[in-house]
Amino acid sequence: MYIPAHFAMTPDQIGVVLASGAAGDLVTHTADGLVATFVPMLFDGDGGPLGSLVGHLSLVNDQWRPAAEGPTPALFILHGPGDYVQAEWLSTPGSPNVPTWNYVTVHAWGDLVAHRDPAWVRDAVRRLSAAHGDASIDDLPAGEVDTLLRAIVGVELRITRLDGKAKMSQNKRPQVVGQVIDGLRTAGGDDTADWMAEHSLPRAQAKADLLAGLRASRTPDS
Repeated sequence: MYIPAHFAMTPDQIGVVLASGAAGDLVTHTADGLVATFVPMLFDGDGGPLGSLVGHLSLVNDQWRPAAEGPTPALFILHGPGDYVQAEWLSTPGSPNVPTWNYVTVHAWGDLVAHRDPAWVRDAVRRLSAAHGDASIDDLPAGEVDTLLRAIVGVELRITRLDGKAKMSQNKRPQVVGQVIDGLRTAGGDDTADWMAEHSLPRAQAKADLLAGLRASRTPDS
């Protein structure tokens, strides 16, 4: 993933996206080429030096089979807030601009391992469900749960590398960032606006203050 320095996410920002428990794209290479499945994965901070992502695939989804023979290289792509940004929100008098898309994304590389052990799969399903406020697996008869679990395979991505990119207008002037935030709120993009208000606007303002200070230090005394 191409990440300009001003769009690089901090480890803490990456951690927030990982901990969201959101669904993402699990990408692996098989004998038939690249394969991707959109699936929720739960971050486990104790699953290795960088943690692991835990989830499950359908038994009839052959993507898990190479990982059953041994750890298989894989990539999991998670998306945070993101929205279309209109050109007028990015423009100022005398400086027209073009529309763009603001987004947050995290790429987790690692070794994918398949788990067929019923206890492991049950625990993974329970933890993932609980993370989303759903405890229904514990309310079902044990026999029904066992039948459902036989139809899925647990998967675990043991993370070896993490990259995060937030293209959220933080390289723009504070005035422009504020315009984008206001425009997003008007259009219903509150999640993206909230992220920008927390991260992009302070960063843009800090850069503007730094540049103003440098210009002032170079101005001869009158």
